[in-house]
Amino acid sequence: MDEKKLMREGLSSFINGLTGQKLLVEMRGEKYANGVLEDCDCFLNLRMKDVSMLQGAETITLRNLFISGKHIRFIHMDDYADVVASVRKGIR
Repeated sequence: MDEKKLMREGLSSFINGLTGQKLLVEMRGEKYANGVLEDCDCFLNLRMKDVSMLQGAETITLRNLFISGKHIRFIHMDDYADVVASVRKGIR
């Protein structure tokens, strides 16, 4: 499938519209990453900055983090996001 079509029609257009916002990403293996979203592609691979990563009782601070889309369980937002505005921003 065409990547541009996936970016226009998929969930990734909404997530890409959240660029610059603080997100909490819950991953497989009981890992959590809390940071600012820099980029999202059509496969929901995320690039984040200024990340605090929690695994068990251990917290790690990272400048940059790449999360493969296949490892993501949930994405939580700090603030309410206007879906329509986020999708429009993500498509551009």
